[in-house]
Amino acid sequence: MDLVRKSEALLREAARRPIREIRRLALDLKRLWRLWVKSDTARYNKIFIAGCARSGTTLTQRLMGCFEDTFVHQAEARYVHLDMMDRPEANLVVKRSERSHAHLARLPRAIGLIYCVRHPFDVLTSSHPESRGQRRFHVTPERWLAEYDALLRLRKAQPSRAIVYARYEDMIARPDAVQERIAQAFDLKSRIRFSDDPSNPIRATSLKKWERNEEFRTYLHTLPPIFLARLKGFCDEFGYDMPDWARG
Repeated sequence: MDLVRKSEALLREAARRPIREIRRLALDLKRLWRLWVKSDTARYNKIFIAGCARSGTTLTQRLMGCFEDTFVHQAEARYVHLDMMDRPEANLVVKRSERSHAHLARLPRAIGLIYCVRHPFDVLTSSHPESRGQRRFHVTPERWLAEYDALLRLRKAQPSRAIVYARYEDMIARPDAVQERIAQAFDLKSRIRFSDDPSNPIRATSLKKWERNEEFRTYLHTLPPIFLARLKGFCDEFGYDMPDWARG
């Protein structure tokens, strides 16, 4: 009955605490409820954000912070980190680490998946501060293929898995619609609209830079036909256009 006494103590304490602390006490009570009354059935709502680098995983991570009763782990991590967290919030969110794609096919079925996609030409011509001193573009063709192959392996291993795909382009053009779709998929309640979030880093200028930049187009023309064929399959599935020269 220790949990009962703890719950009663929290309720008594709530009457003496300032209003600003009521929310924290409510979350503590919810955690005790999961441990006591619903120990056999209640679980954290665990959500993993995956996808190739430069495809909107960080943007999606920030969007997830707009939901109530949700803890978003800020550092990149493998999905196993979801099982290591002890939080009062009901919803836990982790964004993939650099090598997480190697283990994606073994993602436990109890963990929900948001998979971020973006036009591959934008991904392949995007730079990043961490790699700028090593190479012109952050994502190599080999890295892009490894990420895509990991997604295909996951779908083959778990054909019935529900995957929420978050297109970077939709996140830019219709952020609140994407937020609502994620909310419905995981039974989340919005705390604030993503479009109203002051820390929202949405920039429409990040779309289709390769169409406006001659250097980017020159680089894309050097990609081998066999790789472009893989890109075509991806683009056909996720609704992206490819120029005629790249379609073979």
